[in-house]
Amino acid sequence: MNFNKNKYLLTAFFVVATLMSCDDALDINESPNNPGQSTPALTLPAGQLFTGQTIGLDFALVSGFIAQYWTQAPEAGQYEPYDRYNYNGSHTASGWQNSWYGALADYKFVKDQGIEDGLVNHAAIATLLMAYQYQVLVDLYDQVPFDEALDGGNGVLQPAYQSGQDVYDRIITLIDEGLELITPGAIVPGAEDLMLSGDMAMWMKFGNSLKLRVYMRQSDARPSVAQAGIQALETSGAEFLGEGENVFISYPGGAGNNNPLHSGDVTGAPGLGDVNINGSASVIQRMLDAGDARVNFYYDPAVNTGSQIGPIQGDAVEEDPGEKKNDYSTPSDANVTGPSAPVYLFTGHESLLLIAEAIERGWMSGDARTAYDRAVQAAFLFANGGDATALLADGGAYAYQGLESIYLQKWLSMAGTQVVEGWAEWRRTDVPKLDQSLEGTAASLNGSQFPRRAFYPVAELNNNRNTPANTNIGDPVWWDMGE
Repeated sequence: MNFNKNKYLLTAFFVVATLMSCDDALDINESPNNPGQSTPALTLPAGQLFTGQTIGLDFALVSGFIAQYWTQAPEAGQYEPYDRYNYNGSHTASGWQNSWYGALADYKFVKDQGIEDGLVNHAAIATLLMAYQYQVLVDLYDQVPFDEALDGGNGVLQPAYQSGQDVYDRIITLIDEGLELITPGAIVPGAEDLMLSGDMAMWMKFGNSLKLRVYMRQSDARPSVAQAGIQALETSGAEFLGEGENVFISYPGGAGNNNPLHSGDVTGAPGLGDVNINGSASVIQRMLDAGDARVNFYYDPAVNTGSQIGPIQGDAVEEDPGEKKNDYSTPSDANVTGPSAPVYLFTGHESLLLIAEAIERGWMSGDARTAYDRAVQAAFLFANGGDATALLADGGAYAYQGLESIYLQKWLSMAGTQVVEGWAEWRRTDVPKLDQSLEGTAASLNGSQFPRRAFYPVAELNNNRNTPANTNIGDPVWWDMGE
């Protein structure tokens, strides 16, 4: 996992990178091509930190609650809008801003200036991460700007929006550009690459795995496009992330250097000095019923009982005075909410599960069950879950049953560590079947429709006349075909 290596590299760059980003990249209407205040080496980690912020906190809260990894702790109340399916554009406004004015603006600068300065490997990393950030945005909002985005320096102050499908096609182009920029023998980033420390072979695998994810996300909406793209990847001999090969940011902990969720939920506003999230019974009980030891990695035991237990999703909004947060499990301090918990963009076991799905669909060669078993074993290794052989054997709780088995393992293995991706995958597959009834909660103001998207922030609606109107919380994004 390279955890310790990245952990200590981060300390030197955390404050400097953030300050440089504030000076150089937060104004999207200022040309990012002027290198007077920064360099690719200083701006790359700033962009990476913004990416960690968006998927580790800004978008993680809505995703983690709606995917039913987390639920509101009884004593607190700040997350009731998610448990009641009643959030609005303000709840993801910081993620929108940090994506555009932070991550994407920084990556564009690194890409453009890196090419000009001959730092092509810096540019390659930035281009691949631009593709990643765009996919996150499309998966949440559907239509977003692309062709006119990040072009404020050329007078485009209200960029046009494009369909999610159109942006997905451009994401593939961005990935191809990034992969082509990778140049053996050229200067590589060192400590300024907070994710992989300039390991360009790993960045190549990340790009290929990201492309595989982008194609698979379209499996129902455009199966012919997905199939052709995945088959082309295999024909080209593309290498993908494998067991133990994870792309993430680790945090050293301490003032200004904490995991984003820790800063947001525990120490910073609206944090109340403690974790205000409980693990949901939706996932905890499934793991317990299967005898899945990974539950210990993703969730700490309840303080009052010493064992894993999760409340029924949404029950805390009843504010039963007899129930307390300490009666239930909280997300793991070491691995999810603690000050030094990593934020993961991509894991090797996710990549292996995507490969297993591609084989099952007939879009890659190989044996689907063998690929599935390998992926699940990798997921157990990641989460200190021991040997999964008994669970995978015929008659075992996780014995291979085709696509539904793969989908379930994606959802389980992303509990807490990849919640943004977990919500996206759940919307694509609708596996497992989750209780969406809001049982025991107050009536939802959106008609109790199960959420399938984020809403545009009010500021974006007010400042850009091209922003699509927010419709309904249950309206799917372009690739989401529903059940």
